Amino acid sequence: MIFFSLFSTAISSVFYGIIATAVVMTILFALLKAISKGIVQTPAFFVTGIILAVLLIVQFSLLIGAVQAKDATDSAGIYLTQLLENQNGTVTAQNSQQIMDAVTDHFPVIGSYLNLADFSGYDVSELPDVMYSTMIEYLNSYIWHRVWWILGFIIVACFIVALFENNKTTDRRVYRKRVTSQIDLKRRRRYKY
Repeated sequence: MIFFSLFSTAISSVFYGIIATAVVMTILFALLKAISKGIVQTPAFFVTGIILAVLLIVQFSLLIGAVQAKDATDSAGIYLTQLLENQNGTVTAQNSQQIMDAVTDHFPVIGSYLNLADFSGYDVSELPDVMYSTMIEYLNSYIWHRVWWILGFIIVACFIVALFENNKTTDRRVYRKRVTSQIDLKRRRRYKY
């Protein structure tokens, strides 16, 4: 049961990661083409695009998986409250790990991101709120790390592509302007007399 739950979560994360990557790559292509057609006509553009697509698929898949785990934390918080309802005392490191193991057994997607716990010293009545807030904080941090990696990859890829811009189209425009202005100058000289 746990395997199929994690497998379906992984498949959906990869699927949505591919869709998000396709959207981002399409937007990047349109922006780069609007800036200069010479950028999208280089081999560096295609090689960088393939590498960027693979990196973005991985990062978006991890991000979407973390969002799915974060969605499960509300249910995990309720589960923790019910699990520790009639208990009291101070939590030890071993107890907190056993409680986290129970949570990850019941919510395997959370176990993909959180598996070690040390909440020793807390009162059992405080533990559900502390564990819930810790899960949310960690997953938020994880999601933001993925966002920053995605933006970093995009910036580096755009910089690399800009370094290898194909200036043939720009050179043709400049050449046409020079030739046209030289022809106009010759015509003016002829008709001036």
